[in-house]
Amino acid sequence: MGSRRKRSPWPLALLFRLAVIAAAVSLFMSYISLYINPSSTSIPLYFGLYFIPLVFINLFILLLGIIRRSGAVWITFIVLLPSILFADMFVRWGEVNIGPDGTALKVCTYNVGTFTQGHKKDRNFNISGIEKFIASQDPHVVCFQEFYIKDTNEIKGILSNYPYRYYHLFGTRSNTKFGNITYSKYPIVNGGKLVFKGSTNLCIYTDIMLGGKTVRIYNTHLESHSISFTTLVKRMRESSSVTEEIYEVHDRMAGTFRKRALQVDSIVSHANGSNYLSIICGDLNDTPMSYTYNKLTNDKDDSFRQSGKGFSATYSLFWPLLRIDYILYPSPIWSLSHNTPRIRYSDHFPVVSELTIP
Repeated sequence: MGSRRKRSPWPLALLFRLAVIAAAVSLFMSYISLYINPSSTSIPLYFGLYFIPLVFINLFILLLGIIRRSGAVWITFIVLLPSILFADMFVRWGEVNIGPDGTALKVCTYNVGTFTQGHKKDRNFNISGIEKFIASQDPHVVCFQEFYIKDTNEIKGILSNYPYRYYHLFGTRSNTKFGNITYSKYPIVNGGKLVFKGSTNLCIYTDIMLGGKTVRIYNTHLESHSISFTTLVKRMRESSSVTEEIYEVHDRMAGTFRKRALQVDSIVSHANGSNYLSIICGDLNDTPMSYTYNKLTNDKDDSFRQSGKGFSATYSLFWPLLRIDYILYPSPIWSLSHNTPRIRYSDHFPVVSELTIP
């Protein structure tokens, strides 16, 4: 007579089933977070923030369930299947497909963290390092967020080989300035800004004359009142009470989600009203599993998903999982390459993509 499989005590079996259901529901909520406007409810967006940890939790439960030969493991298996569809948002391998021929436009977007958030906090050191990096990459257009300067007369001394620039900077109590700035080797024929009410975050746009064509580039920084996933990570790293920090930050982030949704909607509306091909880049401060990303990529491609390799992370304190900086563009444009060099002059990594403009 064959030996029977020893059953777990019913309390343990019940707890395992409850864990299976809770993890599965949480992962399912992360899937739908892409499609929920925070103005209606922000609850699913919290789950979207933790998409990757939730995938790993469900994978662990799947393995444990197989070992235990639990029938409930089918729930986990089924809920994990859609995650395959989102994998290329975070990691990508394979060859890059060659798109149509066109005019080359190499774009770099970089949140420079006021030049004080790098491995070394020395502003002059970081500025010098960033200038050397830009020189080595030689992009045609450079978009900086959290750019900092004491006097606007000093701007021409930074990236001096870029003759065209457009910026909007906010003043501080110490009479310094910070904001977004776009440098270009091609003529800037027009520029403007989208300033968000009650926020020092903004989006500037520049119309660049490129080989007889005009291309509009949006240089974007979305982060309301400095409450974001990066803020949560920083505070968790510095706090002795992680649980308390999570509750406090999440409570404040509900309003942030709603404000960010309004910011994204205004950018999309503005871009849709333009007759030019529009490239949207910058620090969106949201992961690909978010309303922000889904809204902006509704009619645009993502340079990482088209030509990236390896991990996509752009935030250094949570590498290799957190991607919040992007280069997005409409389908006539094609990305030949995408890189996020791991340089330490900011708490973000720069994103560099070689595009072709048909």
